[in-house]
Amino acid sequence: MLDRTPQIEGERWVAVTLSPDDAPALQAFFDANPLYSELAYGRPWPPDTGVQELAERPPADWPQGATRHWAVLERGTGRWLALIAFTEDLLAPHVWHLRWLLVATAEHGSGLAPALDAAWLAHAERAGARWVRLGVIHGNPRAVAFWARQGYVETRLRHDMPYGTRTQTVSVRVKALGDATLEEYLARVARDRPESP
Repeated sequence: MLDRTPQIEGERWVAVTLSPDDAPALQAFFDANPLYSELAYGRPWPPDTGVQELAERPPADWPQGATRHWAVLERGTGRWLALIAFTEDLLAPHVWHLRWLLVATAEHGSGLAPALDAAWLAHAERAGARWVRLGVIHGNPRAVAFWARQGYVETRLRHDMPYGTRTQTVSVRVKALGDATLEEYLARVARDRPESP
């Protein structure tokens, strides 16, 4: 995969686009990094997660642009460091939704996650994003703290969301880019207002 055109890159890593043919490699990454699945779902990743993830899209009745999946690979070795997945123009124009910033457990605390977030945000802003949104489960307090440190502001909580056999409370978080404001965002995306059902 290292011969593919880099989408974003850092000194020790490069992010490249995945295709359906990469499902086995993605599955191997999931299998090697079960922590999130155990926190969220109470079990390891199912054996078809790679295939399902690469086919995953938001609900068909939601306005949306392209959904993209990137592998973050270590330069030189090709070792898989992270998965970034996102959808452009979700729910409203210029709103990008970050589905995954899933970093290999061995890289936790290495500084990779904030570097990837910063590089992805810069890419998103260059490509026309004015707001980015994501959801983080309260069952993963380390992730809640991470996203707060990166400046993503909670706009609402969604309770009793199904995660396998578990239910989770999800914090919906938004970050405004450039001169965009959170107030503008909430005027455009009613779903993420605190009072919305």
